[in-house]
Amino acid sequence: MELLLSQIINAIMLGCTYSLVAIGFSLFFGVMDIVVFCAGDVAIFAAFCVTALVTIAGLYAALNQLLPQFLSAIIIVVTGAITTGFLMLLLYRFIIKPFENKSSLMPLLSTIAAGVALRELIGIFYPQGRNPQNFPQLLPSGFLSDIALLSWRNIIIVLATVVLVALLYLFVNKTKMGISIQAVSQNREAAIMVGINWQKVVYITFLIGGLILGFGGVLVASYYDVIRFDMGSMYGLKGFCAAVVGGLGNVYGAIVGGMIIAFIEVFVSAFVPGGTAYASVVAFLMVVFFILFKPEGVIGERSIEKV
Repeated sequence: MELLLSQIINAIMLGCTYSLVAIGFSLFFGVMDIVVFCAGDVAIFAAFCVTALVTIAGLYAALNQLLPQFLSAIIIVVTGAITTGFLMLLLYRFIIKPFENKSSLMPLLSTIAAGVALRELIGIFYPQGRNPQNFPQLLPSGFLSDIALLSWRNIIIVLATVVLVALLYLFVNKTKMGISIQAVSQNREAAIMVGINWQKVVYITFLIGGLILGFGGVLVASYYDVIRFDMGSMYGLKGFCAAVVGGLGNVYGAIVGGMIIAFIEVFVSAFVPGGTAYASVVAFLMVVFFILFKPEGVIGERSIEKV
């Protein structure tokens, strides 16, 4: 029983990290109708930014002399997320926007190339960037209970994910800009006709999506305690799979998809003999199953186009 509870908590933890990057995919796809394949690399860039602020710039130690430790950690994490948000704006302006009126394959290929370039730049310019880096211990590591891995770190990761999703829900449903994002996502032409500034909506969407990816990258780094310059490719691929399973373009479906992928991986690794080697394979087969038999995902709605 204790093993089952431990694996459930591990799956929830992993699902939180997948869900955040899946939300980023869904936001970008919902507004722009494109898949931003560099999302995983952008998220890991945030983890490297936080690591640099702590280990190279020494900002965390300096803040600890003036503020409580938890406030210093929040400032460091928010700074890394804001940096990632502006990085997404730059990627949209120079990598995606030039191909808006071109074939839909062009922004897809350009974001793949941007992800490769970003991870290689990290590997080249970050000190010993091609070696695994220890992620700073920003979250408390004490255990609340010896049962089922109830550590403060795990609880904070889950709570942080819940808070981010709640804030996103309030922004999307309770603010004028959030409603504009929904309008553009549903019908861009009609939204423009009623006076919505489409370009402004796109920029805000990429900024919000970049912030969420930044927090997701920090949480996944806190979960693994080690980051690598190339881990963004697999992280992004898992997030994309989660978005597809939940319903690409549906933010809430991204959360469900992230949890499904995480539970499959964790349970296969824990309860199938030799399952660790096949966990990712089973998860990807699940995605293929959804693409073939339920392409709209768990929550997504089937759309019919008349031609």
